[in-house]
Parts: sequence; structure tokens; C-alpha cells
Amino acid sequence: MIAAVLALRLGRWGIVGFSALAFFSSLTQAVGFYAIAGPSPAARAAFAQSMSALASQLSVILPPPSHLETVGGYVQWRSFGGLAILFAVWALASASGAARGDEERGVVEALLATGVTRLGLIGSRIVAFAVSSVIAALAAGLGLIVGAANGGESVNSQSVLEAALVLAALALSCYSLTLFVSQVAAARTATASAGVLLLVLFLINSLSHNLSSLSLLRWISPFRYYELNQPLSSGGVDLRATFVLFAITLLGGAAAAFAFASRDLGAPLIRPPVRSHPTTYEASRQRVWRIPVVRGLYERRVGVAVWAAGMATLGAIFVAMTKSMIQPMLSIPALAQYFSSFLHGPVYVTFLDFIWFGTAQLLFAAFAITQVARWSAEDSDGRLELILANPQSRAAVVVERAIVLGLGTAFIAAVSGLAVGIASQSQGMNIGSDRLAAATLLLVPFALVFAAAGSVLAAWNPRGAVGLLGAFAFASYMISEVGPLFKWPEWLENLSAFKLFGTPLSSGVDRTGLLTMVAIIVVGFGASILVMKRRDVGA
Repeated sequence: MIAAVLALRLGRWGIVGFSALAFFSSLTQAVGFYAIAGPSPAARAAFAQSMSALASQLSVILPPPSHLETVGGYVQWRSFGGLAILFAVWALASASGAARGDEERGVVEALLATGVTRLGLIGSRIVAFAVSSVIAALAAGLGLIVGAANGGESVNSQSVLEAALVLAALALSCYSLTLFVSQVAAARTATASAGVLLLVLFLINSLSHNLSSLSLLRWISPFRYYELNQPLSSGGVDLRATFVLFAITLLGGAAAAFAFASRDLGAPLIRPPVRSHPTTYEASRQRVWRIPVVRGLYERRVGVAVWAAGMATLGAIFVAMTKSMIQPMLSIPALAQYFSSFLHGPVYVTFLDFIWFGTAQLLFAAFAITQVARWSAEDSDGRLELILANPQSRAAVVVERAIVLGLGTAFIAAVSGLAVGIASQSQGMNIGSDRLAAATLLLVPFALVFAAAGSVLAAWNPRGAVGLLGAFAFASYMISEVGPLFKWPEWLENLSAFKLFGTPLSSGVDRTGLLTMVAIIVVGFGASILVMKRRDVGA
């Protein structure tokens, strides 16, 4: 009981942040439905028909929809379909932090010293995340209710509750799988290993919509069982599929508990064979390890490589999808008017700019958030204190963090840009190598904008930094997404980092936006230095 309460307390910022994200996601999509679909049944039927054509092209990201002529069906597809990815990411971060992050900070050892069993500790973490995910999922349902009420309609409360519980069940299944992988893998590779597993399971299900060869494998994916449940559109849940999600949670949790009981604290369950070296307590004489930036890049080499490979793969997939996505999207009058603000050149180039680089911005923002989470962990687990004791100034720590993140981001951008360039050539899409290079490199300052904001938050409030930065990123994204649709003032749209990025592939680099991002980066990291100097480490 104590362990579960402590887990809820440690994850309170995540509950607040993801509840807010879920609420505003459903609210925005519900309000957007009434703005785009129109009030008449005929207009909504035409809207549903056009949207169904679009949905078939987006099946690699969102599950197939039904009853798009209703607000429930549309929100089930656009909001709850996207929230499945968001909640899986939350489960990944929360479970890896609970299994390995708290272990490195000494929290796990302290709890075991109070008499809590290893099985009880795993169970308490699962229970705590179950409560957290249900709260956030209910917030998503509340957003739909408020949005529908704003449109003069009501939705079935039972269907909303069922949709929330199924979303929480998916998050729990991803959480238990991550817990298990975190016990098997080494601490530094646990998050990356679990992330690869969840990404593979997600792609097996999503790609099976178009690749029949994967249809026999998709049943191993929890995303498949979530997809079979669409209570907001179908009016009910698939009990068998929901049962499987909870079974995955129980089996994953049991496997994680067994693995945890079979390993030593700080060690993985499976240790790969390594060459034996004589034990030494002397510092390495290699001069290269005396360079702080080199050390930082070496520590992050696995994570950066995984991000680069994943981004390159997704970039190639999006290029292949671009041609088949264009015509269905332009056939929707309301969306054609919405996209007109982004059309500044050849249609393939423009949509690749909008679709791929829009997605890449979200992923690079997520990468920056993961690095901020690492900085926050260093503050609370004592690593920052050891770094400062070298001695090393606090200003140097902040500058090193910025440089390491910038170089890592540049590598990921270069690899993904090369993949997009090769894929576009194979598809016969001449997008221009100069503009592709410029647009790809612009992702580096874009990511550093969020890193600068996160650096300030990590220096001010390490435990709340990730949740607050996630809320900031989501608000920035929503301003750029729905601002043109609802005709918000231009000054409000310019507050978004996504707006500052612009459309560099089709329109070229916006120099004003680039200079603004550079100014934010300099001011942000400078402010974090001042804040860090005025706060005690660990306080």
C-alpha cells in the first residue's frame, strides 16, 4: 500500500500532464468535427465518405474508423486512435522509470528495506499506473462530453466510460511489457529495448492493414486488441479483446516480478558475455574521455542510434505514402481550404513538407523531452552532484547538455534526411536536395527550443519538468494545428514553435522564425544557468 501511494506521488506530474493532454485532444477533435462536418445529415454523410477515403491512407498511424458521421465515431478515430500512441509512450517512460530510474536513485532499495517484497513492489507499481491511466483516460472522455455539449449534442456516458477503460487497458499492457523488458535488459538500454518492442508491435498491427503477410502476426500485438474495441462508434466493447489486454497485463507483470526476483539490484537478468578485464580503480589515461561532450555522446550512443534508425524508417514509409494520400485529402472541401494555407509549391513537395516534417517535428520534440527527463534524473539520483564535484561549473554542465543534444539531434536529422531523399528518388519525386537538407537541418534548432525550455524547467523543478514540458509541447502543437481552422489571430499562432518552423521544404527557411528559435535557445539555456545557480542540487 505504501509503495503504491509513493508511486502515485512520484507520478503525479505525469497524471496531471497526460490528463490535460487527453482532455484537450478529445475536446479539440470534437469541436473540430462540428466545424468541418457541418450540421446537416447529408453534409455529415458526405464528410464521412470523404474521411473514410483519407482514413484508409492513414491506417499506418490510426486504426480504421467507423461511423465518421457522428462525433463519437470521429473522436474515436482521431482522438482515441492517437491517444493510444501517446499512452503507450507514457507507459514506456513510466515503467522504465519505475523499474530502472527509481532503482538508480535508491528508491527501490529503500522500499525493499522496509519489508516490501519484490512481487509486492511490482504489483504496487502496476496498480498505481492503473489508477493513473484510468484518470487520464477519463479526462479524454470528459473532453468529448464537453465538446459534444458545445455542439448541442450529447454522447452516451456508458460508451465514454468503456472507451476510457479500454484505453487504460492498452496503456497497462504496454506498461507491464516495459516492466518485463526493463528487468531483462541493462539499465542504460532498458528504455530503448522496450521502445523497440512496442514500436515493432505497433507496426506489425498497423502495417497489417495493407500487408496481408502480417495478418497472422498482428494477434501478438496489444494494439490489435485495442483496435477491435470502438465503443464510441459501435456502441459496445469486444469483451474477448479487452480480456486479452488484461491478460497481457497480468502475464507481463508476473514475468516482470519473476525476473526481478531472479536478478540483483542494478544488474540485468540476462548478461551478455563480455571480455574480462583486470579490475582497476584508476581513471582512464585516454585523453578523449576528458572531453565532456565526447563522454556525453558515448553514453547516449545506443539511444541516438535507435532514434536515427526509427526516424529513417518512418521517413521512408511516409514518402511511400505521400502519393496515395494526396487525392483523398484534397477531395474534402473543408480540409482543402484548411490545407490551402500550407500549399506554396509542387503538390508532392508541399504535402511531404506538411505530412512528414509535421510528424518529424513531433518526434524531435519527443526526443528533446526524453533528454530533459535524463537531466531531471541526474539531479535527483546524485549524478549531477558527482559531476559538479569534479569540479565542474553549473554553467559548463548546461552548455555541455546543449551541445550533446544538438549533436545527437543533428545525427538523427542527417540519417532521416538521407533516408527521405533516397526514398523520394525511388518514388520519382523530385523534392530538391538543397531544400531537403535545409529543412532537415532546421529540425536541430527546433528540438533545441524544447530542450531550452526543458532545461529551465529541470533547473527549477526536476520532478515536474517532463510533465510541464510535455504540456508546453502539446499546447504549441495544438495552436499550430487548429489555429488556421478556427481562424485564430496570427500573433497567437506565432507563439507556437511549430509555426516558427514553417514549411521549409516548399517555401524555404523562414529566417525570422529561425532567428526567433535561436533567440529562444540562447535565452532559455542562459536562464537555466541562472536558475541552476540559485537552487540546491536535489532540492
